[in-house]
Amino acid sequence: MTEIVTWQQGMDYTFKTRHSWKHGGGKRTTIINCNHFTEFAGANYPLRDITRKFLKSYQQHCEDLEIPGASINRRISPITTVLNHLYDEEEIEFTPPKVKQFKESQGRPFFFTKDEVNQLCANSNHRLSELIRFASCTGGRMSELLTIKAKDVDLQKNCLYFGGRPGFNTKNGDWRVIPIATPIRDILEQRVIGTHPDCAIFGDEWNNGRSVLWYFKKVTKQIGKEPHYVFHSLRHSFATWNVESGVQLRVLMDMMGHKLYKTTLRYAKATDKARDEALSSVFN
Repeated sequence: MTEIVTWQQGMDYTFKTRHSWKHGGGKRTTIINCNHFTEFAGANYPLRDITRKFLKSYQQHCEDLEIPGASINRRISPITTVLNHLYDEEEIEFTPPKVKQFKESQGRPFFFTKDEVNQLCANSNHRLSELIRFASCTGGRMSELLTIKAKDVDLQKNCLYFGGRPGFNTKNGDWRVIPIATPIRDILEQRVIGTHPDCAIFGDEWNNGRSVLWYFKKVTKQIGKEPHYVFHSLRHSFATWNVESGVQLRVLMDMMGHKLYKTTLRYAKATDKARDEALSSVFN
Protein backbone atom coordinates (compact mmCIF):
# COMPACT_ATOMS: atom_id res chain seq x y z
CA MET A 1 0.00 0.00 0.00
CA THR A 2 1.27 3.46 -0.90
CA GLU A 3 2.47 5.50 2.07
CA ILE A 4 0.33 8.58 2.70
CA VAL A 5 2.64 11.58 2.98
CA THR A 6 1.03 14.48 1.09
CA TRP A 7 -2.09 16.57 1.61
CA GLN A 8 -3.68 15.26 -1.59
CA GLN A 9 -3.10 11.64 -0.58
CA GLY A 10 -4.50 12.26 2.90
CA MET A 11 -7.54 14.08 1.53
CA ASP A 12 -8.28 11.33 -1.02
CA TYR A 13 -7.94 8.62 1.65
CA THR A 14 -10.30 10.44 4.00
CA PHE A 15 -12.97 10.88 1.34
CA LYS A 16 -12.77 7.14 0.57
CA THR A 17 -12.74 5.82 4.13
CA ARG A 18 -14.48 8.32 6.43
CA HIS A 19 -18.19 7.51 6.39
CA SER A 20 -19.48 11.04 7.05
CA TRP A 21 -17.36 12.40 4.19
CA LYS A 22 -18.23 9.59 1.83
CA HIS A 23 -21.98 9.63 2.42
CA GLY A 24 -22.69 12.85 4.35
CA GLY A 25 -24.81 15.69 3.05
CA GLY A 26 -22.04 18.26 3.47
CA LYS A 27 -19.65 16.58 1.06
CA ARG A 28 -19.75 19.39 -1.50
CA THR A 29 -18.92 22.05 1.11
CA THR A 30 -16.13 19.89 2.49
CA ILE A 31 -14.62 19.54 -0.98
CA ILE A 32 -14.75 23.32 -1.47
CA ASN A 33 -13.03 23.99 1.86
CA CYS A 34 -10.40 21.33 1.15
CA ASN A 35 -9.71 22.95 -2.22
CA HIS A 36 -9.19 26.32 -0.55
CA PHE A 37 -6.35 24.82 1.47
CA THR A 38 -4.96 23.05 -1.59
CA GLU A 39 -4.76 26.39 -3.39
CA PHE A 40 -2.87 27.81 -0.43
CA ALA A 41 -0.46 24.99 0.35
CA GLY A 42 -0.36 22.89 -2.80
CA ALA A 43 -1.58 19.32 -3.37
CA ASN A 44 1.82 17.81 -2.63
CA TYR A 45 2.39 19.66 0.63
CA PRO A 46 3.83 17.23 3.24
CA LEU A 47 1.36 16.25 5.93
CA ARG A 48 4.11 16.34 8.54
CA ASP A 49 4.67 20.03 7.82
CA ILE A 50 1.05 20.97 8.57
CA THR A 51 1.92 22.29 12.01
CA ARG A 52 0.10 24.71 14.31
CA LYS A 53 2.23 27.54 12.97
CA PHE A 54 1.46 26.58 9.39
CA LEU A 55 -2.26 26.53 10.13
CA LYS A 56 -1.89 29.91 11.80
CA SER A 57 -0.27 31.17 8.61
CA TYR A 58 -3.29 29.85 6.70
CA GLN A 59 -5.63 31.60 9.14
CA GLN A 60 -3.74 34.84 8.55
CA HIS A 61 -4.07 34.34 4.81
CA CYS A 62 -7.83 33.92 5.17
CA GLU A 63 -8.05 36.93 7.46
CA ASP A 64 -6.17 38.99 4.88
CA LEU A 65 -8.92 38.07 2.43
CA GLU A 66 -11.32 39.45 5.07
CA ILE A 67 -13.13 36.15 5.43
CA PRO A 68 -15.34 36.08 8.56
CA GLY A 69 -14.04 34.17 11.57
CA ALA A 70 -16.75 31.50 11.39
CA SER A 71 -15.89 30.81 7.75
CA ILE A 72 -12.18 30.59 8.59
CA ASN A 73 -13.00 27.92 11.17
CA ARG A 74 -14.99 26.02 8.54
CA ARG A 75 -11.95 26.11 6.27
CA ILE A 76 -9.66 24.85 9.02
CA SER A 77 -12.00 22.05 10.15
CA PRO A 78 -11.48 19.62 7.19
CA ILE A 79 -7.70 19.95 7.51
CA THR A 80 -7.67 18.84 11.12
CA THR A 81 -10.28 16.18 10.30
CA VAL A 82 -8.00 14.67 7.66
CA LEU A 83 -5.02 14.60 10.02
CA ASN A 84 -7.01 13.16 12.93
CA HIS A 85 -8.62 10.51 10.70
CA LEU A 86 -5.23 9.45 9.34
CA TYR A 87 -3.87 9.26 12.88
CA ASP A 88 -6.81 7.16 14.08
CA GLU A 89 -6.37 4.86 11.07
CA GLU A 90 -2.63 4.58 11.91
CA GLU A 91 -1.69 5.99 8.52
CA ILE A 92 0.51 8.66 10.11
CA GLU A 93 2.65 8.36 13.23
CA PHE A 94 2.94 12.00 14.29
CA THR A 95 0.35 13.62 16.52
CA PRO A 96 -1.92 16.05 14.63
CA PRO A 97 -1.74 19.68 15.79
CA LYS A 98 -4.50 21.06 17.98
CA VAL A 99 -5.88 24.35 16.71
CA LYS A 100 -8.04 26.75 18.72
CA GLN A 101 -11.16 28.26 17.22
CA PHE A 102 -10.22 31.35 15.28
CA LYS A 103 -11.31 34.66 16.80
CA GLU A 104 -8.89 37.37 15.78
CA SER A 105 -5.18 37.34 15.05
CA GLN A 106 -2.88 37.98 17.97
CA GLY A 107 0.42 39.51 16.97
CA ARG A 108 1.60 40.40 13.51
CA PRO A 109 1.37 38.09 10.50
CA PHE A 110 4.51 36.19 9.55
CA PHE A 111 6.78 38.28 7.33
CA PHE A 112 10.24 38.26 5.78
CA THR A 113 12.89 40.88 6.43
CA LYS A 114 14.37 42.68 3.42
CA ASP A 115 17.60 40.73 3.84
CA GLU A 116 15.65 37.47 3.78
CA VAL A 117 13.88 38.50 0.58
CA ASN A 118 17.28 39.23 -0.94
CA GLN A 119 18.38 35.73 0.09
CA LEU A 120 15.24 34.22 -1.46
CA CYS A 121 15.94 36.01 -4.74
CA ALA A 122 19.62 35.00 -4.71
CA ASN A 123 18.68 31.33 -4.27
CA SER A 124 15.96 31.34 -6.95
CA ASN A 125 16.06 31.02 -10.71
CA HIS A 126 15.46 34.17 -12.76
CA ARG A 127 11.70 33.65 -13.15
CA LEU A 128 11.01 33.02 -9.48
CA SER A 129 13.42 35.71 -8.32
CA GLU A 130 11.61 38.42 -10.27
CA LEU A 131 8.22 37.19 -9.08
CA ILE A 132 9.40 37.24 -5.45
CA ARG A 133 10.77 40.74 -5.84
CA PHE A 134 7.58 41.92 -7.51
CA ALA A 135 5.38 40.40 -4.79
CA SER A 136 7.38 41.93 -1.94
CA CYS A 137 7.37 45.38 -3.58
CA THR A 138 3.65 45.48 -4.45
CA GLY A 139 1.84 43.39 -1.83
CA GLY A 140 -0.02 41.61 -4.60
CA ARG A 141 -1.87 38.37 -4.01
CA MET A 142 -0.84 35.31 -6.01
CA SER A 143 -3.90 35.53 -8.27
CA GLU A 144 -3.14 39.19 -8.98
CA LEU A 145 0.52 38.58 -9.73
CA LEU A 146 -0.22 35.88 -12.28
CA THR A 147 -2.97 37.84 -14.05
CA ILE A 148 -1.63 41.40 -14.16
CA LYS A 149 -1.13 42.44 -17.79
CA ALA A 150 1.18 44.83 -19.58
CA LYS A 151 -1.67 47.31 -20.01
CA ASP A 152 -2.05 47.44 -16.21
CA VAL A 153 1.40 49.04 -15.88
CA ASP A 154 1.86 52.77 -16.49
CA LEU A 155 5.59 53.43 -16.67
CA GLN A 156 5.09 57.14 -17.38
CA LYS A 157 3.06 57.66 -14.21
CA ASN A 158 5.28 55.15 -12.38
CA CYS A 159 2.40 53.06 -11.10
CA LEU A 160 0.58 49.79 -11.72
CA TYR A 161 -2.96 48.63 -11.18
CA PHE A 162 -4.35 45.48 -9.61
CA GLY A 163 -7.91 44.39 -10.37
CA GLY A 164 -8.52 46.81 -13.22
CA ARG A 165 -7.50 50.39 -14.01
CA PRO A 166 -9.06 53.84 -14.52
CA GLY A 167 -11.79 53.67 -17.13
CA PHE A 168 -11.79 49.88 -17.11
CA ASN A 169 -13.29 48.94 -13.76
CA THR A 170 -13.77 45.35 -12.74
CA LYS A 171 -17.17 43.93 -11.86
CA ASN A 172 -16.65 44.86 -8.21
CA GLY A 173 -14.97 48.17 -9.04
CA ASP A 174 -12.26 47.44 -6.47
CA TRP A 175 -9.11 48.07 -8.48
CA ARG A 176 -6.20 49.72 -6.69
CA VAL A 177 -3.06 51.59 -7.68
CA ILE A 178 0.46 50.78 -6.47
CA PRO A 179 3.51 53.04 -7.01
CA ILE A 180 6.36 51.28 -8.83
CA ALA A 181 9.19 50.80 -6.34
CA THR A 182 12.78 51.23 -7.49
CA PRO A 183 13.73 47.51 -7.10
CA ILE A 184 11.11 46.45 -9.68
CA ARG A 185 11.32 49.35 -12.15
CA ASP A 186 13.86 47.58 -14.40
CA ILE A 187 11.93 44.31 -14.18
CA LEU A 188 8.75 45.98 -15.40
CA GLU A 189 10.49 47.92 -18.16
CA GLN A 190 11.96 44.70 -19.56
CA ARG A 191 8.65 42.87 -19.33
CA VAL A 192 6.28 45.63 -20.48
CA ILE A 193 8.03 47.65 -23.20
CA GLY A 194 7.27 46.12 -26.59
CA THR A 195 4.88 43.58 -25.08
CA HIS A 196 1.28 43.16 -26.25
CA PRO A 197 -1.03 45.02 -23.82
CA ASP A 198 -3.06 41.88 -23.09
CA CYS A 199 -0.03 39.74 -22.31
CA ALA A 200 0.28 38.62 -18.68
CA ILE A 201 3.55 39.89 -17.23
CA PHE A 202 4.26 36.77 -15.17
CA GLY A 203 1.36 34.39 -15.78
CA ASP A 204 2.66 33.00 -19.06
CA GLU A 205 5.73 31.64 -17.24
CA TRP A 206 3.78 29.58 -14.70
CA ASN A 207 1.18 26.89 -15.34
CA ASN A 208 -0.58 27.81 -12.11
CA GLY A 209 0.03 29.09 -8.62
CA ARG A 210 0.76 25.61 -7.30
CA SER A 211 4.02 25.43 -9.23
CA VAL A 212 5.04 28.75 -7.67
CA LEU A 213 4.27 27.38 -4.20
CA TRP A 214 6.34 24.25 -4.84
CA TYR A 215 9.45 26.14 -5.96
CA PHE A 216 9.03 28.77 -3.27
CA LYS A 217 8.89 26.13 -0.55
CA LYS A 218 12.23 24.75 -1.74
CA VAL A 219 13.85 28.17 -1.63
CA THR A 220 12.55 29.06 1.84
CA LYS A 221 13.96 25.78 3.10
CA GLN A 222 17.34 26.62 1.56
CA ILE A 223 17.60 29.86 3.54
CA GLY A 224 16.53 28.13 6.76
CA LYS A 225 12.98 29.46 7.13
CA GLU A 226 10.27 27.34 8.73
CA PRO A 227 7.42 25.89 6.63
CA HIS A 228 4.86 28.42 7.88
CA TYR A 229 6.68 31.13 5.93
CA VAL A 230 4.80 30.85 2.66
CA PHE A 231 4.52 32.84 -0.56
CA HIS A 232 1.66 34.89 0.90
CA SER A 233 4.10 36.04 3.60
CA LEU A 234 5.62 38.31 0.92
CA ARG A 235 2.37 40.29 0.95
CA HIS A 236 2.61 40.53 4.74
CA SER A 237 6.22 41.67 4.32
CA PHE A 238 5.19 44.52 2.02
CA ALA A 239 2.64 45.73 4.57
CA THR A 240 5.01 45.38 7.53
CA TRP A 241 7.83 47.27 5.80
CA ASN A 242 5.45 50.10 4.95
CA VAL A 243 4.25 50.38 8.55
CA GLU A 244 7.81 50.38 9.88
CA SER A 245 8.68 53.14 7.39
CA GLY A 246 5.90 55.33 8.75
CA VAL A 247 3.29 54.93 6.01
CA GLN A 248 -0.15 55.93 7.30
CA LEU A 249 -2.49 53.00 7.86
CA ARG A 250 -5.19 54.53 5.66
CA VAL A 251 -2.70 54.71 2.78
CA LEU A 252 -1.62 51.12 3.41
CA MET A 253 -5.25 50.03 3.59
CA ASP A 254 -5.77 51.43 0.09
CA MET A 255 -2.63 49.79 -1.33
CA MET A 256 -3.48 46.42 0.22
CA GLY A 257 -7.06 46.55 -1.04
CA HIS A 258 -8.52 45.97 2.42
CA LYS A 259 -12.17 46.86 2.95
CA LEU A 260 -11.97 46.65 6.74
CA TYR A 261 -9.67 48.92 8.75
CA LYS A 262 -9.11 46.23 11.38
CA THR A 263 -7.50 44.01 8.72
CA THR A 264 -4.82 46.64 8.10
CA LEU A 265 -4.49 47.35 11.81
CA ARG A 266 -2.90 43.91 12.31
CA TYR A 267 0.32 45.27 10.85
CA ALA A 268 0.49 48.07 13.41
CA LYS A 269 1.45 45.72 16.24
CA ALA A 270 4.52 47.10 17.98
CA THR A 271 7.92 45.69 16.98
CA ASP A 272 11.31 46.17 18.62
CA LYS A 273 12.34 48.45 15.76
CA ALA A 274 9.20 50.58 16.13
CA ARG A 275 9.71 50.90 19.89
CA ASP A 276 13.35 51.92 19.52
CA GLU A 277 12.56 54.52 16.88
CA ALA A 278 9.66 55.91 18.94
CA LEU A 279 11.84 56.40 22.02
CA SER A 280 14.62 57.84 19.90
CA SER A 281 12.30 60.44 18.37
CA VAL A 282 11.05 61.50 21.82
CA PHE A 283 14.24 61.66 23.87
CA ASN A 284 17.05 62.26 21.34
